[in-house]
Amino acid sequence: MRKCMIPITLVFVLSMGYATAKSVAHERASKSGETSEASKLFGKAVISPQGEDLGTIIDVVTGPEGRAAFVVLSFWISDDTQKRIAVPFGALSCEKQTCVLHASKDTLDSAPPFVSAGDLAERKLAEDIYRYFGVQPYWTEEGREK
Repeated sequence: MRKCMIPITLVFVLSMGYATAKSVAHERASKSGETSEASKLFGKAVISPQGEDLGTIIDVVTGPEGRAAFVVLSFWISDDTQKRIAVPFGALSCEKQTCVLHASKDTLDSAPPFVSAGDLAERKLAEDIYRYFGVQPYWTEEGREK
């Protein structure tokens, strides 16, 4: 009997530890202002207003204050060439399974390629990307909500 209780107790303790760790992580994310909303964007299809397939969201890059600043879009340039670019979060309007981006494949093809989230921390580059897509950077005076 005692030999059976040890594995059962071990499984119980491990499952309780997992549940506690998951609860603490969720509580910290809620308190820090992070939401699971950004994670819901992963894998969403991005289309043009005309319904043209522009790619898929593969990452979300947050700014220093924790606000979603960019999504990383992966799209096919040709049958064997894929490109990743940063798109300002504010340039998208998302519903259910798709997001709409007011851009064409040519616009995406000409956009600067995404290298790393660290590059987007450079203010000038981030502002240039926002303006490339016709969006006012939210951290500039003109982009602040009043």
